[in-house]
Amino acid sequence: MTPPDPLAPRSAARDASDPLAPRSGERARVRGRHTAHAAILCFAVTLGCAHKPEGPAATLQDFGAALARNDVRGAYALTSADFQKRTSYEAFAAGLGANPADTKAYGKRIGDEAARVAPRVDLQLPQGETVTLVLEAGRWRVDGPAPDPWGQRTPRAALRTFVRALGERRYDIVLRLVPRRHRVELTADKLRQYWEAHQDEARGLVARLQAALGAPIVESGDEAHMPYGSEQEVVFVREDGVWRIEDPD
Repeated sequence: MTPPDPLAPRSAARDASDPLAPRSGERARVRGRHTAHAAILCFAVTLGCAHKPEGPAATLQDFGAALARNDVRGAYALTSADFQKRTSYEAFAAGLGANPADTKAYGKRIGDEAARVAPRVDLQLPQGETVTLVLEAGRWRVDGPAPDPWGQRTPRAALRTFVRALGERRYDIVLRLVPRRHRVELTADKLRQYWEAHQDEARGLVARLQAALGAPIVESGDEAHMPYGSEQEVVFVREDGVWRIEDPD
C-alpha cells in the first residue's frame, strides 16, 4: 500500500478518503452558486439605494449647505431641469449678489428651516382637483380632500362636475346640476337625446369650460357668476346646500 504523499493538498487527500466530501467540480459549482447569489443580492441592494427618493428636507439642507460655503455651482446643480431651462447659471449666480456673506447667510437660513419642512406632494388632476399626500412614518398617506367624485359643494366643484359629466356622457349627473325649476319635465334620457344630437356643440362647450376652470368666480348669496372667454358667463345657483348650473354659456 502506497503511503500518502505529504506534499499533496489536504483537500485532495480528503476527497479520496471521505465519500461525503464534495469533489472539486462540485465545490466549484457550490462556490459559483454562492458567488451568483451574493452578486444578485449586492445588485438588488445597490438598485434599491439608487432609486430611493430623497426627502425635501435633505435636498434643502444640501442646497443651503452649498450656499453657506459659497459653492454656487453645487447649489445650482441641485435645482430642477425645468428651472435650469428657465434660468441660466449666470442669472442664478447674479441673483445671489456679489457679497459672499449674504449668500452664506441665505444658505444658513434655508438649512435651519429645512428640518421643519413636512414632506408633502400635491397631485393635480385633469379637472383641476387636487389630492394631497404627506409622508408619515416612512409611508405616503393621502391627506385629503374627502372623496367627492361628483362634487357640488362649491361653484367650482359643480363646474368641474359638469365638464366631466358632459365629456363622459353621464347625463344622469348632468341632470343633478340642473336647477329644480328646469327639471319639471326633464330626464337624463332627454338630456342624452339633446346632447347626442348636438355633439359638436357639446365638445365646443366642454373645451371652452375646460380652459376656464381656473377663472375667478364671484359669489353673492345663493348666486355665483364666472365670466370667461370674450362674452360668456356661467351662472350658478345654490339649492338645498349644493350648487347647480343655471346657465353654462
